[in-house]
Amino acid sequence: MKNSSDMRQKRAALIDQMNGMVTVATTEGRSLNTEENSTFDNMDKDVQGLKADIDRLERSENLKREMANNNEAKAERKEVAKVEGRQVYSKFLRHGASALNNEESSMLAEMRGTGTQVVGNDSLGGYTVPEDFSNVLDIATLFKGEVESLSQVINTAGGATLPYPKVDDTSVTGSILAEAATMAVSDQTFGVLNLGAYNYTSGIVKVSHQLLQDSAFNLDVYLAESLGNRIARAQNAHYTTGTGSSQPQGFITGGTSGVTAASATAVTAQEVLELIHSVDKSYRNSASFCIMANDNTVAALRKLGIGSSNDYPIFTPGLNGSPDRIFGTQIYINNDMADIATGSKSIAAGDFSKFVVRNAGGIQMLRLTERYADNLETAYLAYKRSDAGVLNSAAIKFITQA
Repeated sequence: MKNSSDMRQKRAALIDQMNGMVTVATTEGRSLNTEENSTFDNMDKDVQGLKADIDRLERSENLKREMANNNEAKAERKEVAKVEGRQVYSKFLRHGASALNNEESSMLAEMRGTGTQVVGNDSLGGYTVPEDFSNVLDIATLFKGEVESLSQVINTAGGATLPYPKVDDTSVTGSILAEAATMAVSDQTFGVLNLGAYNYTSGIVKVSHQLLQDSAFNLDVYLAESLGNRIARAQNAHYTTGTGSSQPQGFITGGTSGVTAASATAVTAQEVLELIHSVDKSYRNSASFCIMANDNTVAALRKLGIGSSNDYPIFTPGLNGSPDRIFGTQIYINNDMADIATGSKSIAAGDFSKFVVRNAGGIQMLRLTERYADNLETAYLAYKRSDAGVLNSAAIKFITQA
């Protein structure tokens, strides 16, 4: 597999080619023609794909280093127990509870879910997963869940409703108090965001008995990636456009319209700039402030300025690990956002630390031994309980197409 350096060189070469196309068109005093537009779009998709791969690889490397550091810090007191727990859990995944001896069964029982988590049925084989496996699964979830990776995340042991206070005090300022004058009262008005715990399931992943018997098959990694990515895709969709009723509230639902585009099928550079500045500067100056749009919209943004009166591309590709930027603001691709179309909310800009994700408890795993036994397959599925919502609607705004 190529490393991040190789992918960066390939991405830089593509960007050079794209910039060359733009330079030629600008020099000739024209816009890109149909063939050039098509080539530009295809190259842009490759550039964005490489950017996502590079980001994932570097995040994986950073998370692995963090996990390694955490493991080293705990090594003296927990290393033996963690290794044994991981081995026991791997044995359980491959062969089921019946293959465990008394000591291994006791160790696994310490990780067993409560009756409410598994409906009290021992035959289902429901267990909370060991720490190492849970970390790997969570990492896989973050790779596919762009919104959660940018938001404020709260982890709780249980799923009881969590009231999270919220307040917008950006319109209130201090003042000079004259000698012996009466001080005016400017109370803050608090609201509350009630975060619950919706139960997300990965759906069933089936593994053949032949693969289970093959020790070279890395079952733990396979399950973590498969189950984590499935849960993340469902969550990211809700974290983007969820209604807040019987599902989490998405940032689009909880945000507000900052700009209404003049066109139903396009956006202008001016409208993007107006969107950025429609967010109060106290949020705009946050390290968590960014722009979010889907791949097609980002491709359209990259062309803005080409052949126009200002001849200035508003898109700056990220190099050497830095993020791509629009008007100096970092931009992230979220393909659960809408395309540019009539009435759609195509581009968002905001402080995503004001979007809160609540995860309740650990990952829950079921091993279904008998359900697909006639096909010589064993099935697995995972559960994760989460909710989300916007703390302040003024902190995240979007462009609404005409």
